[in-house]
Amino acid sequence: MTIQSLTRAGFIGLIAAVVGNSALFFIGKAVGALPDNVIIPNANAPLTIVSVIFATIFPAIIATLVFGLLARFTKRPVPVFIVIAVIVFLLTLYSPFSIPNVPAGMVVVLELMHVVTALAITYCLATLTTSKVNPL
Repeated sequence: MTIQSLTRAGFIGLIAAVVGNSALFFIGKAVGALPDNVIIPNANAPLTIVSVIFATIFPAIIATLVFGLLARFTKRPVPVFIVIAVIVFLLTLYSPFSIPNVPAGMVVVLELMHVVTALAITYCLATLTTSKVNPL
């Protein structure tokens, strides 16, 4: 694996996650599942498409860096990365429930966004980095 293939895989995963989460955001808005009167604690504002995109960028960058380090320092980075990704994904499932007065529909949409983010990034990093050369 080269730094170029790692970066490309991370970027493709990021784009796939942003597109999927943007679609979920607009569908959620259209059906009333993402109301403007629910304030996201860290943002002190309602959920916006900008906050969805930024919240998708961060895990893509972290996952790409972690995968690169695993590729450099382990013999089998893909299975180790998948285990780490599953654990992190499971830990993120709590966050929508931490929003005060969150409606059930919003929880569903936010959880689906977590699924899209985890699947897109994990799949792209695990499958699009096929060369055996370490990135560092």
